[in-house]
Amino acid sequence: MWDYILLGFTNFFEPMNLAVAIAGTFIGIVFGALPGFTATMGVAVFVPVSYFLTPQAALLLLSGIYCGAIYGGSVSAVLLGIPGTPASMPTTFDGFQLTKQGKAGIALHLSTYGSAMGGFLSSIALLLGAPVLAIFALKVGPPETMMLAFFGLSVVCMLTAENMVKGVLVGFLSLILATVGQDPVEGFPRFTYGLHEMIGGVPLVPVLIGIFSLPEIFLMIEGGAKNTVCPTVGSMAIKAKDLAKHWWLTLKSAIIGICIGIIPAAGPDIGSFLCYNEAKRASKEPEKFGKGSWEGIIASEAGNNGVTGGSLIPLLTLSIPGSAPAAIFLGALYIHGLRPGPNLFTKHADVTYTMLVGFMFIQIMMYFLGLAFCKGACSVVKTPRSALAPMVVVMTVIGSYACDTTMFDVWVMFIAGLIGYIMVKNDLPLSPVALGLILGPMLEQALQQSLIMFHGNILLVFTRPIAVMFFLFGVVSLSWPFIHKWRQSRKAASAE
Repeated sequence: MWDYILLGFTNFFEPMNLAVAIAGTFIGIVFGALPGFTATMGVAVFVPVSYFLTPQAALLLLSGIYCGAIYGGSVSAVLLGIPGTPASMPTTFDGFQLTKQGKAGIALHLSTYGSAMGGFLSSIALLLGAPVLAIFALKVGPPETMMLAFFGLSVVCMLTAENMVKGVLVGFLSLILATVGQDPVEGFPRFTYGLHEMIGGVPLVPVLIGIFSLPEIFLMIEGGAKNTVCPTVGSMAIKAKDLAKHWWLTLKSAIIGICIGIIPAAGPDIGSFLCYNEAKRASKEPEKFGKGSWEGIIASEAGNNGVTGGSLIPLLTLSIPGSAPAAIFLGALYIHGLRPGPNLFTKHADVTYTMLVGFMFIQIMMYFLGLAFCKGACSVVKTPRSALAPMVVVMTVIGSYACDTTMFDVWVMFIAGLIGYIMVKNDLPLSPVALGLILGPMLEQALQQSLIMFHGNILLVFTRPIAVMFFLFGVVSLSWPFIHKWRQSRKAASAE
């Protein structure tokens, strides 16, 4: 294996391969930073370009776009409060708060650091442990996926600990909204009211763009002259020792992201939420989350970029994509005559290990390219709000339309934005909406498949160790806010 890794190093630094990797990473960052232009879209758009490249260069191009786009979503999340991709949504909770405090540069550096470290650790796992870790993916079926979705939904209690009743209510209504569309097993359309655009369910990306961006625009307009100028950006400089303090958080979040990536269909958005939730649970200062916490930004970005390498592990070994961009990767492999499995690591070792080594160097390049891009992107927040507001609206319209090239998505985005504005004015949390729409369909499909597997006896789910593990994680996540309050009351009582 070490001979193949050395061969991969040699091939990666060939001028053509290196140039393609750099170009792909930068293109991915730009794609991710534009709201609505997801990592999946970026990879899909450039698959035809890969036809004209060698297999090595093609896979490096797509790898760079994939990783760059997942990171790039944090740029607009920090600067505008609009997640460029769903995976960057938790980054908005603290990143945009730092921007409001005049520390956008700090937030951007933290997101770049978290993304690069999470991606780098996942690339090591991909390079050294792909065949071993893929065994875990074989053990994940519908029961495990169902409990993973339950665990993810339990995050609502952590994210809305200060007002749990409202958080649970919003999450419940979002789960109901997630039932719109075809039944995942029987295919019967539900709550579509004759609209064929709703057959596939409520469009996720337009809803997320609308609910997280338009309320800010409405608040800008409502604020009038007193909000004419954005807060100053501030310095991007962070001392190495300050970043080193969070080494354990970064490592833990990356590992969680890798594990989530290995699980088919989980994806970086779930990884970021779970890592954010775990960071808040384990933090010594959980009250700072949602108000500009460094830990929240690092955990979210290390988690969603940890998924990138993890999602390719079952893809390369078992033909099982761990995320939507990874599924497009599978098509690119077949286009170039490559078949996932043992032969990919032996017969086509020169191509495979060039990509694996390149995947690691792409994370390093992403850090420096990201910082350079952020310095230019920072000027966005210096724009007067009278000009910024229409620019953001145009971006939201373009991003929503680009999803399926239909005006229906644009109207959905505007309706979601209006609802989001009403929620903000009534102090209702927005994050449960995203969790419900992302995890609801996964939970429903896995539940129905599990009932079929166990002939209606759902309790047999608890005979599967991995499912039990996720269930216990969910129980802990649900009960942690109460445990935390109990511990705080005990400390207060002992202090008296």
